Amino acid sequence: MGRLEALTPATVAETLAYLAVAPYDNVFVSWLIETGQASRGRVELWRDAADALAGVCYYGAQIVPYSDDLAGLDAFAERCRSARDARMIVGRRGNVERLWRGARGYFRKPVAIRASQHVYALARGHVRDIERDPRGDAGRATEFELDELVPNSAQMIAGEIGGNFARISGEFRDRCARIVAAGWWWRYRVDGELAFMCNVGSATAQTAQIQGVWTPPGARGRGHATRGLAAICADMLATFPTLCLYVNDFNVPAIALYERVGFARAGEFQSILID
Repeated sequence: MGRLEALTPATVAETLAYLAVAPYDNVFVSWLIETGQASRGRVELWRDAADALAGVCYYGAQIVPYSDDLAGLDAFAERCRSARDARMIVGRRGNVERLWRGARGYFRKPVAIRASQHVYALARGHVRDIERDPRGDAGRATEFELDELVPNSAQMIAGEIGGNFARISGEFRDRCARIVAAGWWWRYRVDGELAFMCNVGSATAQTAQIQGVWTPPGARGRGHATRGLAAICADMLATFPTLCLYVNDFNVPAIALYERVGFARAGEFQSILID
């Protein structure tokens, strides 16, 4: 037998140490706990029959399970009864598959199931030596670039999950502005024109997770993404010891981009998008 318990201040250090064993799988939940943002949802722990910590699950806008204990995953699935407002279930593929098997009856039909998403990682010293374009400029984005970054970000998201990218809410712009203000949004310009962008979604002492990877349609096919991402990753790795990301298995151009820059496979995710 095992048991569930809520995360408390007394168990934070133990929980972070447990999650740190798989830093690329757990960067998002670790970051939420470290920064106090896990209170936007709730974190539950699973203890096995020996009372050892054997699983962690975050319930919020996203449900993110992590455990090697099937009983723990089944217990997390049962707790999804009270998390039916979640819009996504995401995490290590086997974990999501097991949780979804037990929880699907509590949710509406998924909009999409991304059955296999490759997790990639990149460490310092492993960025490929790619010839730079003398016209290119890679760096952190500023607030003065938001009018260009926000609609491009909206177009990227619409392409991934649907929706009208032309209808940008004030909340979405504010969220983008907070990422820029934190210094977590990078862009690459060629002759002053936006040619590539990405941002950091979450970070711990071990790694930073890249998201929002995007090349404006008019800038594609000219190698800007390769040169831009390589330059940006070199800059990021001056701050973070490693970088990670995940990508749909069918996104062949993106996978090729990451491998050209030096990213290597480090795991597999699955995402279930809920209406």
